[in-house]
Amino acid sequence: MKTHFTEDLGRLKRLVADLEEAGLITAPAIMASPVLDRWMPNFRVVSCIEGTVEGHPAHPNRARVKTSQLFALSQAEGESFARTFNQWYRLGSERVR
Repeated sequence: MKTHFTEDLGRLKRLVADLEEAGLITAPAIMASPVLDRWMPNFRVVSCIEGTVEGHPAHPNRARVKTSQLFALSQAEGESFARTFNQWYRLGSERVR
């Protein structure tokens, strides 16, 4: 399967491992972490895909949706697929701008 990842798989694995162990971390264990001072909540744009969905468990057929964050685009045996934060999508025709 030919795959193009939009995020580094190793970093994602480390993130999952850190989150799975979050309840075991003590304050002394993270005291060597960098300090982020004068911080505030914010947001940034992440990649996603938008299109008309068919067969989605939470959206009616032909609804226009934006996916969660896009992590991978794949091609296998003439078919295209996308992996978002929440699930896989089989991709139909690409919209021409």
